[in-house]
Amino acid sequence: MQRKWFLGPGDRTAWGAARRQEALQSLAVFGIAESRAVFLALPDSGLARMARRRECTLSDRIRTIIGEFRPTLIVSPSSFDLHSDHRAVSYFTHHAAPRAPILTYVVHGRAPAERIALRIVLSDRETQRKREAIECHRSQLMLSRRRFLAYARSGESFYQPEFDLVRLDSAARERLIGFRYAIRVLLGLDPAPDDAPAQPAAGVSDVPGLP
Repeated sequence: MQRKWFLGPGDRTAWGAARRQEALQSLAVFGIAESRAVFLALPDSGLARMARRRECTLSDRIRTIIGEFRPTLIVSPSSFDLHSDHRAVSYFTHHAAPRAPILTYVVHGRAPAERIALRIVLSDRETQRKREAIECHRSQLMLSRRRFLAYARSGESFYQPEFDLVRLDSAARERLIGFRYAIRVLLGLDPAPDDAPAQPAAGVSDVPGLP
């Protein structure tokens, strides 16, 4: 995309700025103001290494944000996700909020159906808005347009908290799961279909264990 063999620090800084701008445009589709977004400027594909080094930066910052915002519900990536950054965020978030109500979600791969806590079925208009939000991420669509737009599906499953599951990935496990993820992408198996039984959207108050 950059027509370069190597990317320097300036290139990475510009790439991060572009990705943040795309994220803000995507949030705007849902009416979320730019002032509500918080970016932590952490290294892409480097969060698992931070966890293995026992760096507390991300947990500390998440804990601070939670303390300031005082959310009634935290929605976190799942430790079942095949992307190493997503699993690392799950690890850091669960450790930063050990007593908070949490739901998790999977982007790449799938979680066991028996762990589903809440399933939301979207209307046609809501599904279209989700597609419009995905289309804001132009840098991602340049290489994987068909795959990314496939996430604009009409069902979204959220899973139980994973305090019993989150753990540090060893370097070997990270590479193995990364290889599995790459194979899924090459074979067109990612994203996995959200084929949980359809049901009307439940309110968060209907989910067992959540206030």
